[in-house]
Amino acid sequence: MDDDPIHQQIAQIMIDRQGISHAMRTFSDAQEVLDYLHGHEQHRDKLPDVILLDLNMPVMDGWDFLEAYAGFYTNLSRSIQIYVLTSSIDENDRERVRSYSFVKGYLTKPLSKEIILSLAE
Repeated sequence: MDDDPIHQQIAQIMIDRQGISHAMRTFSDAQEVLDYLHGHEQHRDKLPDVILLDLNMPVMDGWDFLEAYAGFYTNLSRSIQIYVLTSSIDENDRERVRSYSFVKGYLTKPLSKEIILSLAE
């Protein structure tokens, strides 16, 4: 999820070109994602494999999402790989992300072919 439609479009094009996703959804607001996940907790086939999370979004940011997700992710019928994808190079952000055991990685923008391929492994 990213509030920048340009970054969303670039990510979608790059992921499509690598052929690693057949269905990709984009969200601009973290609350929309939480609502979606809550609505599909027990529908394994509706839950995403991967979430790319931007930290800096209006209304509900990535940090708020991580806090909310921490409270219910164990109830989901499948494990979701969450990667923070951000323009922040702040070591404090990186360290804070490490405190969430369910976050698989901290990636910096721009998204590259190598990053996308590593997500598919």
